[in-house]
Amino acid sequence: MGEEEPVDLTGSKGIKMMPFGAGRRICPGIGLAMLHLEYYVANMVREFQWEEVECHEVDLTEKLEFTVVMKHPLRAVAVPRRSH
Repeated sequence: MGEEEPVDLTGSKGIKMMPFGAGRRICPGIGLAMLHLEYYVANMVREFQWEEVECHEVDLTEKLEFTVVMKHPLRAVAVPRRSH
């Protein structure tokens, strides 16, 4: 297996994905946004048990649109880990 390159959100290594713009006009909130995304994903992992939907096999095949997306969307069931 080859090594994967880290995702470049700034567009400085070639434009593949630029959700926050690039160069002089890059979004000044990129740092705060990334912190919030990490917090959000960590909470989703902590609070839910993620399971496959029955009869839907996970397929990681990709297709090219504006960005690279999954050819078949991932289907998952989020089951709360605990009740409050």
